[in-house]
Amino acid sequence: MAFLAKHRKEELIALADDMGIEISTNDKKIDICKKVKDSPDFEEEFVRGCLEEIVRQREELKAQAEAAELKAQAEAAELKRIESLRQEREFELEKMRISNAAEVNSVASTRSENSKNRLSLKSLMQKFDAQVSDISMYLALFERQARTAGIEETEWVPQLISLLPLDLAQIIIKEPEKKMQDYLNVKEVLLDRFKMKPETFRIKFAQHQKKTGALWRELVFELRNYLDGWLDGLEVRDFENLKNLMISDQIKRRVAGEVKEHFLDEWGKLVDPLVLAGKIDEYESVRSSRKLHNVRIPERKPLEKVKLLSPRKENKSKFVGKSEHQFWKNPTPKGNWRNENFERRKPAACYICHSTEHLRPNCPQLRKDKPAEVVNHVGMSDSTENLFAPYMSKALVNQTEMSILRDTGASIDLVSRNHINSEDLTGETVWIKQPLDKNFTCLSLAKIELQSLVFGKIITKAAVIDASLDNGIYLLGNRSAQLIEEQRKTPNLNAVVTRSQELKKNGS
Repeated sequence: MAFLAKHRKEELIALADDMGIEISTNDKKIDICKKVKDSPDFEEEFVRGCLEEIVRQREELKAQAEAAELKAQAEAAELKRIESLRQEREFELEKMRISNAAEVNSVASTRSENSKNRLSLKSLMQKFDAQVSDISMYLALFERQARTAGIEETEWVPQLISLLPLDLAQIIIKEPEKKMQDYLNVKEVLLDRFKMKPETFRIKFAQHQKKTGALWRELVFELRNYLDGWLDGLEVRDFENLKNLMISDQIKRRVAGEVKEHFLDEWGKLVDPLVLAGKIDEYESVRSSRKLHNVRIPERKPLEKVKLLSPRKENKSKFVGKSEHQFWKNPTPKGNWRNENFERRKPAACYICHSTEHLRPNCPQLRKDKPAEVVNHVGMSDSTENLFAPYMSKALVNQTEMSILRDTGASIDLVSRNHINSEDLTGETVWIKQPLDKNFTCLSLAKIELQSLVFGKIITKAAVIDASLDNGIYLLGNRSAQLIEEQRKTPNLNAVVTRSQELKKNGS
């Protein structure tokens, strides 16, 4: 009984619960000890061992609770330490941000003060003149001068506006304020104003010539500037895109002019050769199918609506006497009969005897002993020289006397490379097609000065043929002939007649 009194009431309640003894809430410690001792299952050793186990479990739970409390306290202390470190770091970052902002403001103010002290580009460059300068070359020079003078890119736009005429400056001012401060946007606006598209840069790069008296270094700079404008406009940034651009350019040189006219709105933007080839193939496929299905069948008019178109009014009675059957066989359509006759394919005939049974190579009238005729060639044999004599004349071609042959079938003049200089080439080209050849030939154009006592002096252009084809003859086409006729019709106003001319006139 004495060892029971040493334990707590909670331990005795747990012992009674294990032994199956009912304990009320009003029972005191001594009451619990009596009920345990009076229990039929009471054995001192058994009860002592149960109490020791209950005490041990209580102490373990107490130790676990203390350990959990210590762990919670440690975690709370760690969180507090981490929060303190975070606050310290934020404070340091804010302090560094404030100090950096102060340094940037001081640097910006220093730059602005230094920029105010720099020279203006007005003293280094002339103002832009659209009649003399090229806008792309002028902008390239402006960028170089600005970098050399040490001007910041943010200040390029005000410097450029001061060098432009009023109409161009107004175009820039009409842009939004943010875009107006961007030099690249202003540059794009000016290039669009002068229609300097990638296709324009490509043409200038291919046709630009060295100016008279200029250095070849200047030509290199100009060509490099045009090439950069061409590549930048098409956004060619790597070697693969450059290869595609070169292949596409070669394809564009080989297609017909009608294809370029069809894709004119996107012609300069077609860089991918596969896309370009696909569009051309599709165009040719559609065009060939339209030619096959676009066959017009002439409508047969009723007999009573047919009208005879005879220019001979005096023979009208003869036509009235003809039978109706004959008129029905050969009716004259009222509509577009001229277009139908023009589009109707004519049978092949011999050029010599005009027979449809054979062609010229098999014509029996040709003999080997007869001299060969030359078609579409300025060379002449002795037998044909007399035939060309009425159309031959003499004139100065670029201050050199040459024989002039008038060709009514040529739309442009022809001259040999031996009779022009490199400065006479205009950089333009023209495609020539001969009557007996389906292929086109690309020839360069040259500026020609024709001078004669008959028609005076005119300035025209002529296609340049190879020097090996030179026969010493200048082929005069229809365009130059029209200029000569206009020159002759122009009245000679305020003409001065010398005394010797007046004496010759009176003497005659």
